[in-house]
Amino acid sequence: MLLAIDCGSTNHKVALFDERLKRQAVCAAPVRYTVRDAERVEFDPEWIWSTTLSLIRQACLNASIAPSAITTIALASQAQTFTLLEPSGQAVMPFISWADKRAVRESAELASQFGDFRLHCSFPSPLPQLQLSKLLWTRRHHPDWFSSQTRVVSLPSFLALRLAGLHVTDNNLAAMSGVYSCRSNDWWPAALGPCGLERRQMGDLVAVGQSVNAGSKHSDLAMAPDLRFVSAGNDQTAGAFGNGARSGKIVLTLGTALVVYRYAGESPGPFESAGCWGPYPGGGFYELAACDEGCAALDWAVEQIMPGNEPRFFELASAAAPGATLFYPQRMHHPDAWQGTADLGSLARAVLEGICFRARQMIQQELQLVLNDTPLCVVGGGSQSEFWLEILANVLDCPVIRGEGDILLGAAMIAQPEITPPLSGRVRMIEPIPSTVARYEDQYQSWLEQSQHASL
Repeated sequence: MLLAIDCGSTNHKVALFDERLKRQAVCAAPVRYTVRDAERVEFDPEWIWSTTLSLIRQACLNASIAPSAITTIALASQAQTFTLLEPSGQAVMPFISWADKRAVRESAELASQFGDFRLHCSFPSPLPQLQLSKLLWTRRHHPDWFSSQTRVVSLPSFLALRLAGLHVTDNNLAAMSGVYSCRSNDWWPAALGPCGLERRQMGDLVAVGQSVNAGSKHSDLAMAPDLRFVSAGNDQTAGAFGNGARSGKIVLTLGTALVVYRYAGESPGPFESAGCWGPYPGGGFYELAACDEGCAALDWAVEQIMPGNEPRFFELASAAAPGATLFYPQRMHHPDAWQGTADLGSLARAVLEGICFRARQMIQQELQLVLNDTPLCVVGGGSQSEFWLEILANVLDCPVIRGEGDILLGAAMIAQPEITPPLSGRVRMIEPIPSTVARYEDQYQSWLEQSQHASL
C-alpha cells in the first residue's frame, strides 16, 4: 500500500493507493494558520504533525487496512515553507510559508550580491518569498534560534523526519530554496554563508523521485518494516507529472497560487528570464511561471463582497455580463483592486476574468509560449468550476480540459513510475467561442494597459 501526502497551502491531504495506483481512501483538513495577512504567513509545526497523524489513521480506517500495510510514503509539498529544529527534533519557530513576504530588505541585499543567481537557483532573483531571504531575515531578527546544531527543515523534510527518520530534501524542492546550486547539484556555500549556516544543517539531498529506505519509523503508526520514502518534489511538479506534462501538455493550476507549468526537455535552464526552472522526475527539466494571486485572490475577493458565501459569488458571476468591470489580482488587499461597475455580479465576474487575464499574461509574456490546438490541462480547486473553465478557454482562445490527475496521484506515480493508474478517460473538452474570444481580446488589452498602473 502506498501513502501519498500533499502538503498544500489550502488543505493538507493524504491518500492511500493500492499496487495498481487505484485510490483506496483520501482524507483532508484545512491548513490552520496562526498568522495570515498581506505580509506574514505562519502555522504551527505541532499542529501540522498531529493533523498528519490523524489523517493517516483516518485514511487507514476508511480503507480498512492497518498502517503496517503501508510500504511506501510519497510526499509532495508546497515549496520553500520551512522551520528550524533543535537537536531534540522540536521546532524553535513556526513554519514560515512560501507566501510570506516579510524579507523585502533581505531579498534586495541578496540580489545585489549574486550576479549569477539565475544559474544556481530556480528563480531569477532572491525574491522575498524565497527560503534564502527568510533565513537571512530570521537570523537577523532571532539569532537565539540558531546554534551549530540547528537543522533547517522544509515542510516535507519535517514530516519525513517524524515519519521515517530522514532529514532529506529532493533536488526539485531544494532548487527553489535559493540555498541550493543547480550548477553543482549541492547545497550552495555562497548562499549559506550570509545566513550563518553549514551544509550539514540542511540535511541530505536526493533526486526527485528517488526511493530511500526509512530510518527510525514512528512507533505509534507501526508501518511496514521495509518502509521506503519517496520525495516527490514541489506540488506543482507532482500535479503536472500526474497529468502527463512530459508528453507536451501545458498544465495550469488554479490553486492558492496561479501556476503555468511545462516539461522543458533534457537541457537544463535557465529558459525564459521570468520563468522558474528545475529538475523533473525521471530526468530532464521543467519550467513554470507563478504568482501568488490565484485562488488566494478569489478567497480575498469573496470575503470583501460576500463573506463566507462562495457559491453565491459564482452564481452572481455567471449571471453578470462580461466586461463591465476589471479586476487586478496583484491588487488584492487594496480597495482599488476593482475598476468599473460596482454591482456585486460584475465585481464577482471580474475576479474570475482578471485571474484568467493574469494567466494569459504569464503564458504569453513571461514564458513566451504559443498555445495551439493542444488542450490546456487545468488542475487545482478552481478547475472544479466549469463556468470558470469556459472563461479561461475564451480568454486564451484555446481548448481547455480538467486534469484527471491530482497532486496525490502525481506523487504516487512519481514513486511508482512503471505503473499506469486507472483513469476514466472521460474528459470533456471546452472549446473557445469565436465571438466571445473577440470580446475578451478587447477586454484583455484594456486590462493589460491598465495593469501596469495598477501594479504595486
